[in-house]
This record gives sequence, C-alpha cells and structure tokens, in this order.
Amino acid sequence: MDWDLTSYFSDFHSPTYTAYKNELEEKISDLSERVESLLGSEMATVNDWEAMLIDYELMHSSLSHISSYIGCLVSAEAQNEAYLKEEAALADIQASIAKLADKIMRGIGAMEDTLFGEFIQRDRLDGAQFWLQETREQSQKRMPAEMEELAADLGVNGISSWSRLYFSTMGNMKFRYNDPETGEQLVPVSQRNSLLSNPNRERRKAVLDGANETFEQNQQTFTSALNAISGTRHTLNRKRNIDSFLHPSLKQSRIQQTTLEALMQAIENRIDFGRSVFSFRSKVLGIDDPGYADLHAPLTLEGGGPTWKEGVDLVSTAFNTVYPAMGVFFDEVINKQWVDYTPRDGKRPGGFCTGSLATRESRIFMTYKDTLSDVLTLAHEAGHAWHSRLLKDQRVFAARYPMTIAESASTFAERILTEGVLASDAYDDNTKLVLLDADVNHMLSFLLDLPVRFRFEEELYRLRANGTLSASEICNLMSSTQRRIFGDSLAPDGEDPWFWASKLHFYIEGVQFYNYPYTFGYLLSTAFMNRFRDSAEEALNAFERYLRNSGKMSCEDVVQDTLGEDISDPNFWANLIDGLDRTFQMYKDLLAR
Repeated sequence: MDWDLTSYFSDFHSPTYTAYKNELEEKISDLSERVESLLGSEMATVNDWEAMLIDYELMHSSLSHISSYIGCLVSAEAQNEAYLKEEAALADIQASIAKLADKIMRGIGAMEDTLFGEFIQRDRLDGAQFWLQETREQSQKRMPAEMEELAADLGVNGISSWSRLYFSTMGNMKFRYNDPETGEQLVPVSQRNSLLSNPNRERRKAVLDGANETFEQNQQTFTSALNAISGTRHTLNRKRNIDSFLHPSLKQSRIQQTTLEALMQAIENRIDFGRSVFSFRSKVLGIDDPGYADLHAPLTLEGGGPTWKEGVDLVSTAFNTVYPAMGVFFDEVINKQWVDYTPRDGKRPGGFCTGSLATRESRIFMTYKDTLSDVLTLAHEAGHAWHSRLLKDQRVFAARYPMTIAESASTFAERILTEGVLASDAYDDNTKLVLLDADVNHMLSFLLDLPVRFRFEEELYRLRANGTLSASEICNLMSSTQRRIFGDSLAPDGEDPWFWASKLHFYIEGVQFYNYPYTFGYLLSTAFMNRFRDSAEEALNAFERYLRNSGKMSCEDVVQDTLGEDISDPNFWANLIDGLDRTFQMYKDLLAR
C-alpha cells in the first residue's frame, strides 16, 4: 500500500484497534438500551432525547473512523483473509446500528408536532435540524420494529453478503487478453479501465473482449448478486409501503422526482449534442466504426502519458494557480501520503475517496497507469477530499451530504485542472489539447454513458419486480439501452453487453442508482464554472457555501441559495447542456491549429 493509515491506527492488529472496536460495540449496545428505555417510558423528556442524540452522533463519528479504515485495507489488499473477515464482521456492527437507527427514527417520528418543533430549535441541536426533519419523514416509511430488526440481521448474510461477494470477486479476478504488441497478457480486472484508455485501438478491443469473456465465464456470480440485491430492495420497499423503487434513491440524493425528471428530460431532448460529440471525436481518432471500446480512447499524440510525479505536478500547478486554497490542500494530501495509487495484483478496481469523521482526514484510492484519465481521476477524488475539508468544522449530522452534491465537488475539481492548464503558458498546445479532449470526453460520459446506466438500471428494476433475470436477458437489456441512447453514433455491434458486470456501482449496497448523481454533479459544476469565468472570487465563495451547506439542505434549496436557480425546471439543465458547446468549439479550434 502507498498510503499512510497510521492516523487511523498504528497497525491492524494493534491493541488500540481492538479497544476502539470493542468500545464502539459497547457504545452501540448502551445507546440501544437507552433508546429502548426512552421509547417505553412516559417520563422521558426532551432533555433525555437530546442527550441520547448527542451520544448517537458521536458514535457515528467512531463508526466512520473504523469503517473507513477497514474499507482502505480491504480495497488495497482484496486477497487478505484477515481484512475480508473484518469487513464481514463490520457488517454485523452496521446491522446493530441499523436497528438502533430504526428505534431513534420511531422516537423522533412519534413526537407530537409542537414538541418536535420546539425540540429541533434547541441550542445543542443547532445544525442538526435538516437531519432531524429527514429522520422524521423517514419514520413514515418503516415496517414494524421487529421486522426492521429482522431485516437488519438478515441483511448481514443477504444483501450485504452479495455486495461483498461481488467486490471480493472483482478484487481477485484476472482476465487474459491478446495484446497486439506483447502477446497474451494476464492482468487484474482493476486495470481494465486504464487499459480501455490506451491509445492503441486493437489493444482496447482485445481488453474489452478478454474481460467480457471472463465476465461471461463467471456470469452466475454476477447474475445472482444483481438479482439478489435488486430483489431484496423490492421486497423491503413493498413491506415499507414504498411504491416506487426510485424513492430511496431520491431521498439519498435529496432531490424531488420532478428534479430527476427535469434532468433526464433535458438530456434526452439534447441527446443529438452528445451523439454529435461522439461522432466527431471518433472521426478525429480515425475510427469509422466506433464502439464502447472507443468511448474513452485518448488522442494519439507524441510522447507517453504522465508518470505519477508528472500527474501530481500537473494537478498541483493547476489547482494552486486557479483555486489556491484547494491547491494548498492538495499538496497536503500528497505530502501526507493519503493516496494509494500503485497498480498491483489483489487490488480492487475503481477509485474512491473515503474519510473519518473522527479525525476529519481523507484517503484517496485509485490505480494509476500513466494516463491522462488517471490524472483526472486524481483530481476528481481530490475534489471529494476538498469537500470533506470544507465540512471539517460542521457537526456530524451536518456533514453527511448526498452523492449529487458530492459529484459537483469532484467534477468541479476536474474542471479546475483543465482551466489551470488552458490558462497557463507553461503548457504546449498538445498538453492543452489532451486536457480539453478529456473535458469533451466527459460530455460523452455524463450525457450518454451515465444516462445509459440510469435507464438500464431503471428498466432492470421494473423487470425484476416480476421475477429474476438471466444473464442473457440482462446483457440484451444493456445492449438495447446503449443503442437507444447512443443511436447511430454507435456502430453496429458496438455495444458492450457485459458492461453491467464490470460496473461496480450496480452492486453497492448502501447507495441506490449510483449513476444519475454524476450527471447532476457534472452539470452543477458547469453552472459554477460559468459563474467562475465571470467572477472567480464570487463563484468560489458561492461554491464553498454550496459545499458547506450540503449536509443542511435539499439540493433544490442549496442551489437556490447559492446560484438562485430552480433545478426542477428542465430549462435550467438544457441551458447548461447548450453552454457545453463553448468547450466543444474550443476543442475543434485547437484541433484545427
């Protein structure tokens, strides 16, 4: 591992770690008893509930600390049996917390309206009002207490186990592909995405074919996991009287149904723009029959990709030039060794940013393969870490933000990287073109690829309500959705039918519909970047207020507060998509030089 995790614990086997874990379990047990007592007592006062909630909040701080630590260990060394065992044990702790949360939810939901109104105005709960109101609303969509407890217990060996199976399988899986230059290669699945960003098209196609062959050979694992996860959610939704499978995701994203519909309507009304970008870029790359293997193909320019040090320097220089506060923070991240980036066997695929609410530190996980795509991933995850830094002084209840806003922070950081390079005379046209090309590539991701994922998953859940799906049915659904969104810009047979097996987001237990929030965040970061070009200081101040308030408001309210815009209006999103043509034209102009 590259990162330094000693600020979590000196060692996984240390007495400090064991004591911390034992103390957390004791806190959970004590809180559970206290809540039971409060629920069963007519003498319980608002002071009693307030004191319990303060301790509950502190417990979540400890939970985030140990969860983040175990997540780091098992992602970096997916074959380590001790780490995997601890990850499974953590699921038991989380089940206990789920049962505790249900009791607290019931207590808050049972408060008389006037009393609750007074309760949330108490000084010690300042900043927790939004969380309390959300909790009160959620109490209306619960099963009887004994059923919620059973669901939490069964989840450990059910939905949680299926999710862990997928991630451990992908962390240990390798695939073979016939490299056009070096012959047959055996590589970890964690390197698949970087290889699909390779300039050699024959290599990309071989990688996609090789990986898909392995996915097909292991189809039963992926099919069973996806059916189990989606089926469990359907069952729980029915028992909780939740009539829409999108409802939990909308609550997690803190948006209204009208906002999601407005976003998707604008994208699909402007779908020809995304398709035209894909077609144009394919022609630039000399590709007459573009397929999914070409979606993230880089421009073919002289010289190799940036090394790790070169990539770090690129991000640091851009951040410090355009957004100095974030630049200083990024340098701290690198100097303190908060990033695990080395490609190696046994490493889980993907990238993420995690952190502890106890130390308020972050860690970044990624696989760096000397490509510009990896540099953008570094900037992206650094944006998440910056978001957490801006929330450092917020209480735990006010520091839990939705993915929609989280992805605004990360994509804005990517844009700051591009802006910094474009504005500097220190970089030649080739470097600028590559960064601008990556920005254009993002248009493909967020206006075509991410909508594919959302529409695929939406239809998957509709079909899953009527029974389990076979691997061939899921593959056909994926291919048909890709064809519907990409249209004729995708060549015949250019689909990737096994994409659903490769994309870890479909298998995450805790976050549902891990797709449209990326497009939401990307377009919101576009709005802030548009403001930035008019007035940098004003835009950055608004952006930081947006992130600091991300745990205290709905998305509709926080955008209204900082940008003065109505995100439930399709025209808001459509105007942002139309504005992307500015970058697309810059790209064309630079190519023409």
